Amino acid sequence: MAPGTTYEQNLEGQRLLDENEQLRTALESSLDENMRITEDRDRLLRRVSMLARELQTANSAYARVQETVVAPPTDTDTEEQELRRSQTDEELRVAFEELQVLTEELEVANTSLHQVNAELETRVAERTRDLMDVNAALRRSEARLSTLIEGMPQLLWRAVDGGQWTWASPQWQDYTGQTDEQSRDIGWLDAFHPDDRDAARAAWDSAAAEGGFDFEGRICHAGEHRYRHFRTRASPVYGADGTIVEWLGTSTDVDDLIRLQQQQTVLVAELQHRTRNLMAVVQAVTLRTIKESRSLDDFRRGISDRLEALARVQGLLSRRDLGTRVSFDALLRDELSAHLDVDPLGNAPQVSTEGPIGVPLQSALVQTLALALHELATNAVKYGALASKAGHLAIRWQVLQRGEQSRLLMDWRETGVTDVPAPDAAPRGGGYGRELIERALPYQLGARTSYAFTTDGIHCTVEVDIPSDRTIKETADG
Repeated sequence: MAPGTTYEQNLEGQRLLDENEQLRTALESSLDENMRITEDRDRLLRRVSMLARELQTANSAYARVQETVVAPPTDTDTEEQELRRSQTDEELRVAFEELQVLTEELEVANTSLHQVNAELETRVAERTRDLMDVNAALRRSEARLSTLIEGMPQLLWRAVDGGQWTWASPQWQDYTGQTDEQSRDIGWLDAFHPDDRDAARAAWDSAAAEGGFDFEGRICHAGEHRYRHFRTRASPVYGADGTIVEWLGTSTDVDDLIRLQQQQTVLVAELQHRTRNLMAVVQAVTLRTIKESRSLDDFRRGISDRLEALARVQGLLSRRDLGTRVSFDALLRDELSAHLDVDPLGNAPQVSTEGPIGVPLQSALVQTLALALHELATNAVKYGALASKAGHLAIRWQVLQRGEQSRLLMDWRETGVTDVPAPDAAPRGGGYGRELIERALPYQLGARTSYAFTTDGIHCTVEVDIPSDRTIKETADG
């Protein structure tokens, strides 16, 4: 059965073929009967011709006898000759009567044959048109189904006897590089990963008992020469006696879905870990803000600023592409833009930045480093280089190689500050930023840090590890 042929169309086509066969048989039977009558008539005509010749011969002989014999014939001779002529005449008469009967039968048979032949021609013409219509419908159906099959993303196939393929769609041939002949029988197994072939055979062994075939395995892409995961399923087609006559199956590419599920699992685990860390950070920030606040208004302002900083970093983490990391320049630019207007590179009239773009940060480092940058920027706006027009903030960073480990070194330098506090003076703003830099970053993340007051501002450095899966575009931000 062709892929586009329906069961009902095949039945209709078979019925029309059966009727045509019956008409052909009836016509042949009529022709045979007509031939038999014609043969009988011809045989009788030959018999009549023979008797006529015999009668003519007898009459000629009788006339010659009458002319040549001097003495008149005896009564006995005359009676014998008359008897023979009379018998011949009788045979001839009977033959003529039989010939007349056969001729009448032949005429009736010919008339009937012509009628039957006309009816048969009409019926054959009708059935031929019906067959042409059915065949046209079959061709249209096959064209539609072929178009549908070739447009499907799945790889289609047909099988018998528990996995013996009898047909594979063009998609299978294009994807695997196998010809239709190569995929027949169990040749399709060669397209699967060697580690998945035994499982495929086991799935076929239990398919009949389970009423379906369902298997997930890797199929090799002929063009890319790599394996992708496919969900292969098949449903049985039952015959009139309830037995399975064949299987119709599809193989669907689920590789992207599986990878997304794996990535989702990783993301959920990361989200859970990040949420626990965030709650711990929020708790620590809240306690620290309460400790350094002199009033409820101080607490409200302090906790609001710090929670907004945490919200910004969470936004960065959520906007990043799947599988990528937050870069230092994006984190710095996001924090600076919360305090003043900066250009796409992070520069402003009193701020200059310089360093490679795209230096990735460890996920565990981002929140703490973001809070440290927030404290530095807040203090610079309130008390430092950004509090007066004479001040300037320069932020430089670079990638260093410490043995086999790459590290990011950030240098934060404020200048032009006129009222730098004494080294032993109480820290402005509570000293939370300095505590993050000098204690939290080294303790939690193994960072190397420094924080010092110079004659005209603050000088701070932070050095942290860079993840090994980084991709850094080396450019200068001036």
